[in-house]
Amino acid sequence: MRYLKWKLSEGTWGTHPVVTIHDMGGRASTSEYADDDGYRIAYLWEDVDITQLDSAWDVTEVTEAEALAFCQVGYPDAVVGDTGGVTGPTPPDPDVIVAAAGG
Repeated sequence: MRYLKWKLSEGTWGTHPVVTIHDMGGRASTSEYADDDGYRIAYLWEDVDITQLDSAWDVTEVTEAEALAFCQVGYPDAVVGDTGGVTGPTPPDPDVIVAAAGG
């Protein structure tokens, strides 16, 4: 498995390259970990030439350590699981946090 970091086509919203990667003969999946700029960690299961992807997604390959560090910024308890994906506690629902705070 290869680790990728990409952003959605319009920054914090828009398309992502999963379908395009599939059309190129690969398989990719996104993680639940994203930053405020719309970048997220994803996993690539087959060898695909990521330089052929639309530059709007700003796709870069990162190491496992870089992927984990990225995820731990927002989710400090994230770890690399047995299958290689980053995992950890499910992020709390923002509506539950607001309700618990009396908002």
